[in-house]
Amino acid sequence: MKRFSLISALCVAYANTCAPAFANDTSLYAQALPTDASFVRFVGFDTQDTATFAGFTFDLVADDAGKYIPVSAAALNDIASGSYTSILRASDGTLQIINEGARSRQSKVALLLVNGTNAALELRLSDGSVAVIENVDPAMSALREVNPVAITLGVFKVGQDTPLATFDVALRRGQNLSFVADDNGVRLIENQFAPLAK
Repeated sequence: MKRFSLISALCVAYANTCAPAFANDTSLYAQALPTDASFVRFVGFDTQDTATFAGFTFDLVADDAGKYIPVSAAALNDIASGSYTSILRASDGTLQIINEGARSRQSKVALLLVNGTNAALELRLSDGSVAVIENVDPAMSALREVNPVAITLGVFKVGQDTPLATFDVALRRGQNLSFVADDNGVRLIENQFAPLAK
């Protein structure tokens, strides 16, 4: 598979460790975030009113489905401040907890591939020619930052030429998109934030 001379089209850069760029932007929240805020989202919990993670029970509101819920890390067991976590609920009720990388520069677009399947996955251009995020193992995630472009991306099993799903995206600066794959298929979720959990 070609590696990026074409990556200049996306100007992909690793984003391994960084503080969330908007964690302290109080305009996004009804109240200021605690300095030790962590961010948790629940995917596949559409029929659930509550969910418990790391010793804390979250109230789940339909309008906030799939959004990151900020919560003080002090209220959670063994969760670091500034961390992002996705909890995926399968159709049989099985849960997967997937740790994610933090977000950094608002001048870039963060693309996140969250793998809740039993096969390694990649995010590529929709024709399969260029890998944007490579070789994400089951129950893992990977993040890359790219320049804003309009493009069609696909989620592929490693070694396969046919995508599991494709998505036309018009990327904007400061935007963060998650491609979340599990036994229900592949979802594209634009990362948004719910009110602070209490």
